[in-house]
Amino acid sequence: MGLFGIQYAEIDWVARYYGIEKTALFVRARKEYAILKQLSGSDLSPKIATRYGEWFFLHWQQGEHLSYQQLFGSYFQPFAQKIAQLHQQKPFGYPLDLWHELSVYWYGIDRKRLSPKWLVLQRNFLQQPRHNLIKYAPAHMDLHPANILLSDLGIKFIDWEYAADIDIADSLMTFFASNQLTPEQQRQFLHYYCSYHSHHLQPQEGMPYSVEQLRKRILSREPFIFYMMLMWYEVRWQQTKDELFLIMSEPLRRYFSLMS
Repeated sequence: MGLFGIQYAEIDWVARYYGIEKTALFVRARKEYAILKQLSGSDLSPKIATRYGEWFFLHWQQGEHLSYQQLFGSYFQPFAQKIAQLHQQKPFGYPLDLWHELSVYWYGIDRKRLSPKWLVLQRNFLQQPRHNLIKYAPAHMDLHPANILLSDLGIKFIDWEYAADIDIADSLMTFFASNQLTPEQQRQFLHYYCSYHSHHLQPQEGMPYSVEQLRKRILSREPFIFYMMLMWYEVRWQQTKDELFLIMSEPLRRYFSLMS
């Protein structure tokens, strides 16, 4: 994806272009534009300017990237509350079908790296039943320090290219995994998160999940999300031949006993 700065007179924009590599990963300019337009009054995201074909334009967002230590230290509570705020927005209208994505990713990876065991693994994940574990809600799906800015108005999320509607168990498991949160960090996050946004076992009876109940449901999605991450790295390797993606996929291949 191309990313360019545009400065002219009073214009200070960021231009983004979506090419074939990104559309193969279910990233579309139209989708991200619509999502940011919906969020325009929420203080969660940068402000959009306009869109033209596979290009769209954002107003430059002033701010600083927080380090991992800052984000999961002194800013952990407002960060967790900002995620909870996102989960209280109305759905974007772009559901994320992980099973369909797995099916498409399968045809985008290096055929020489496949094995009979991997084929069995793929079939097993595709046959897993679909459950509503916590709540269907909008999610960013790519939250890590590089996509988080501290602005004058507080924390904002940038790069919404993977945003979609999905069960919170899947989106939070993705967040836990991509940031390698320890069990203690997971519990601390959920403590902050639940203080702002509780989910209920039985809404009609007003019985909220405890932190441990919520964490258990999230962690039940660990194998599926790990497999999604593995497949994403493999597709990106096939697209770019960047060795970094193989390095990142190796622990996941080991997790699934796919090392030859």
